[in-house]
Amino acid sequence: MKGIIVSFIFLLTIAIQAHSYSIKGYVYDKNNNKPLVGVNIYLQELKTGTATDEKGYFVFDNLKEGNYTLRFSYIGHKSLTEKIFAPSEILKIYLENGTIDLNEVVVTGNPFNSDPKELLQSSLSVANLELQIKRNSNIGETLNFLPGISMRSNGKATARPVIRGFSNNRILILENGLRMGDLSNTSSDHAVSSDGAIPEKIEIIRGPSSLIYGSNALGGVINIITEEIPDHIPDGFEGNFLAGNSFNNNEFNSSIDIHFGADKFAAHGNLTKRKAGDYTDGTGRKVTNTYLDFGGYQFGLAYIPEFGQTGFSYKNYEFSYGIPMHQHHHEEDISSHNEEDESESIGIKMHKEEIKFNMSSDLEGILGKIFLKGGYQNYNHKEINRVTNEIGTAFGLKSYVLDFSAEHTPLSKYSEGLIGLWYQNQKYTVEGEEALTPNADYISLAFFVLEQFRIRRTLLQIGLRYEYNSTDIPQTELSGRSISSMQKTFNTLSGSAGLVFKISPYLSFYSNLATAFRSPTIEELTSYAIHEATGTFDIGNLNLNTEKNLGLDFGLRYQSEQVNSELNLYYNLIDDYIFKMPTGQYFNAAEMIFVDTTGIPVFEYAQTNAFIYGYEFKAQIEFASHFSLTLMNDYTVGKNSVTKEYLPLMPPLRFAIEPRYFTDSFWLGGQFHLAADQNKVSPFEERTPGYGLINLYAGTKFIVGRNVHIFTIKVDNLLDRTYQEHLSAVKEFIFMPGREIKLSYRFLF
Repeated sequence: MKGIIVSFIFLLTIAIQAHSYSIKGYVYDKNNNKPLVGVNIYLQELKTGTATDEKGYFVFDNLKEGNYTLRFSYIGHKSLTEKIFAPSEILKIYLENGTIDLNEVVVTGNPFNSDPKELLQSSLSVANLELQIKRNSNIGETLNFLPGISMRSNGKATARPVIRGFSNNRILILENGLRMGDLSNTSSDHAVSSDGAIPEKIEIIRGPSSLIYGSNALGGVINIITEEIPDHIPDGFEGNFLAGNSFNNNEFNSSIDIHFGADKFAAHGNLTKRKAGDYTDGTGRKVTNTYLDFGGYQFGLAYIPEFGQTGFSYKNYEFSYGIPMHQHHHEEDISSHNEEDESESIGIKMHKEEIKFNMSSDLEGILGKIFLKGGYQNYNHKEINRVTNEIGTAFGLKSYVLDFSAEHTPLSKYSEGLIGLWYQNQKYTVEGEEALTPNADYISLAFFVLEQFRIRRTLLQIGLRYEYNSTDIPQTELSGRSISSMQKTFNTLSGSAGLVFKISPYLSFYSNLATAFRSPTIEELTSYAIHEATGTFDIGNLNLNTEKNLGLDFGLRYQSEQVNSELNLYYNLIDDYIFKMPTGQYFNAAEMIFVDTTGIPVFEYAQTNAFIYGYEFKAQIEFASHFSLTLMNDYTVGKNSVTKEYLPLMPPLRFAIEPRYFTDSFWLGGQFHLAADQNKVSPFEERTPGYGLINLYAGTKFIVGRNVHIFTIKVDNLLDRTYQEHLSAVKEFIFMPGREIKLSYRFLF
């Protein structure tokens, strides 16, 4: 009997092996036919990955017979996607050197396809070599001078992107498709609660097509993609270590990522630390209170069978940073601030804890593939006097969010569609004698549908989104003024329509028309206090209405193996545009009265009709296998429709050119940035002169066994120019950083 059982097991093993196949092969550099070590290979159908060894060899074992999709990616090379049938002969894959990587553009906001020639929106994707070069200590610096994207800062730690003149709560910054759950969109002194130094990829969606993400995306969406919840199964144990230093402010940053895969499970962990002192501007002066100190950890786990994925992550980190001191006396100017009084130095101490989950599955029936993600975020920060250690204001925000979407049965053979639900519940608290607003409870609920139709060379997309927003405000007293309890409710219905027409294999035309809405925030509605971090006395307006935006954009996109270019024009007509305007008065904090002479400037929220228009252009050209040139030009104008006056904080006309030389193991380049004088300013806004900056960078890559060592050096503001960014919230009394020399080392294992 025992012999029969052993024989049965032996025959069963042979039968299983007889129907188990492999995909194996070698990856070479197309330029010199040498094997490439450490190429990332992703098997799409099984959501598993591996990397090539010293001989460029890779293998996927225990596969069923059938069709598979392999994606090859490697720093400094164009990504490649291959359709393979198993069983197959031993593959020989050749990757081209290059920075124009069309396969790298996979826009999260476009759930139907990943072909960049068929994107309906003006979009950007920053990954691989581009991210290695542009990577900075915050998201604003990383994206600055990309077409249509500027930077607004209130010191080194708080740089935040501005898209087509829209900022704060008119653009959405997401992390892996979910809102940040912080207060970075409410004030220029509140930092984005994400470490801009460690994303795997950043996607930017500009214009009306960002409708799918919600009413606060009038200007666009920035999605920071990390690996906190694994989406594929690594081949065993792997990871990377990053360390860097900037000599201008003695900034040191480090992070380590660990990945592990076994069977159908994948795990990921991250530990990061970044610390810096005050930076030095172009005059050689230390800019007081621009320090930062960031640290935290994260881990995630996922179960990834063939039919889907389920995972969760936990993150915990703290961020402390300083806010450059505002001068309350309006007659002073930037040249007089050589010796600051530190008695009013404000520091912010932030803490954030979050739990996220993610699930996707392929179903049969009315719904096809479904996506479910959500989480809990507990955010708080305190504004602290650095001399007395007294807490002026303490903010808290607890967020519960749920996001569901699903592909539905096609209406016809020419169409495909997506439906979705989004829910968010937030509890906002503010405490302290200097509290700016009352507490508030937010509830938001949205339903959206997106349909896409393909007719020959034309792709048409139509979307609708209904959103309900409610804000409950308790009875409160602020700076001697009583605010009654109330509920403010805003219901909005948004719509969009877009098309892409393929003129030729390389040239396409696209256009979008959309309506969008934004509900006023608690700060805009109810503020009535000194905001120490911005140096103003802010007054809210309970009569504010919902902002209504009608946006139109259209463009031409040319993409070939050697050229990737795009020209986009846009126009936004905004009713009830909310802005903060000076009243001409000052607040005397000692006597708690408003005066006309000197003190803290008083600003009040108001509304008007406005329009914003402009264009953006980018062209990336490869002249030879190792040389490329990137050109950028953008321009934005914003005006008050009633008074014909210019809107505040609009970016100036800008140009950029970036030549680059690159090989498999070395790259060298320069970035030449030009910003024109900004004379088109609002009546209460200062003009700023133009400037030119030269940034240089170089990097090299060494391979030892299966490990990769990457060394880079960057020199920003090479000529140590003294300049002001027009969008800076503190440009009237401090300059931007002077020359910055940055070194970094990255170890892939």
